[in-house]
Amino acid sequence: MAQTAGGCRDLRKYQNDEAIQDAFSKLVSGGKPYYKTVLLKKEEVKACSQCHIKLAGDEKFCPECGAKTEWQKKKEEPVILLSPEELEQQFKKGEKKETEIFAYMRDMLKLPEVTVFELVNRWKKDMQPKEENKIDLNQFKG
Repeated sequence: MAQTAGGCRDLRKYQNDEAIQDAFSKLVSGGKPYYKTVLLKKEEVKACSQCHIKLAGDEKFCPECGAKTEWQKKKEEPVILLSPEELEQQFKKGEKKETEIFAYMRDMLKLPEVTVFELVNRWKKDMQPKEENKIDLNQFKG
């Protein structure tokens, strides 16, 4: 099943399925007959950032003013992957949550989940304060 960037299941392909809408209507209405749930879908209007003319969404440049479209700029941005060492530093500093690190390493670095789990657990263990081996001298009293 397809997943979103955050690692969640992408269920958008089911939003136009009438059987799903009917099941959702029954769930929301408590089983009342003839109850129809209206699912609102957010449509993003694509427009030029310079002249604000409405665009179809597949243009690289605005046909009116010639400015690069926002989606073209995003395509041209370099993708910078963080190494596990950099992620470890961010985790230990508290800059990123465990779930974010886990999803990043699994989805972006394509590391197996078991490996990621072991790494994060090792980092957690490293962060715990180390206990000194203290000898209780009272145990030798007779």
